[in-house]
Amino acid sequence: MALYNGQSRLRDVIFSHPAVIPVINRLGVRLGVGDGTIADSCRRLGIDSSFFLAVVNTYINDDYFPEDGSSFGFRETVDYLMKTDNDYLRLQIPNIERHLDMLMTRSRGENNLYLLRGFFHELKRELESCIAADIENLFPVLLGEDRGEVSYSGLLEGARHEGVEEKIDDLLSFFVMHLKGEYEPNLCVAVVTAIFALRKDIRQNNRIRSRILLPQAERLFGNLSSNENSIRK
Repeated sequence: MALYNGQSRLRDVIFSHPAVIPVINRLGVRLGVGDGTIADSCRRLGIDSSFFLAVVNTYINDDYFPEDGSSFGFRETVDYLMKTDNDYLRLQIPNIERHLDMLMTRSRGENNLYLLRGFFHELKRELESCIAADIENLFPVLLGEDRGEVSYSGLLEGARHEGVEEKIDDLLSFFVMHLKGEYEPNLCVAVVTAIFALRKDIRQNNRIRSRILLPQAERLFGNLSSNENSIRK
């Protein structure tokens, strides 16, 4: 897959990869991008273009590893991840919950949707727990707000939201393999589509955490042990 650079047209990125829209929103770019290049847009909006390209290319390309993140700091990375966490809590999870409630209300007859609600609440609790750890521990340490006696090994082991991916897979498996009885099909599609979108976003952002955030942490805190390096994928 071709990589984007500063001379790439931002509109081309969006047309080719529409899932990147919430990503560029978090980076400070809104739709109505015109015909300009990525470099032009970043310059106009005061965005670090090297960071913008590192995030976008990492998000859309499984095989991409940023060559060097030393040109931008933790502040940009943490700010992006904080906005990502906020999107999950304020937008994506409530959207799934709203559609799930409507699905259960409007699905008449016998079904096993009550089990679905249980899986969803497990996912929600896991995601809320990961985000709380980000806000209370990970982000303050990385930004230098609280670097007292802390286990960087344990801190960075929790930097990726892997448990959330597992919970999402459980929820989707229920829909795809175990859903039974009568249910409203259009609302069911809306719920499943929203869950798949969340799954992709979390998976891609876990890659950003592994390939941008963790190398930054290594440079800041020194060489990690071989066990710590094993969490990078």
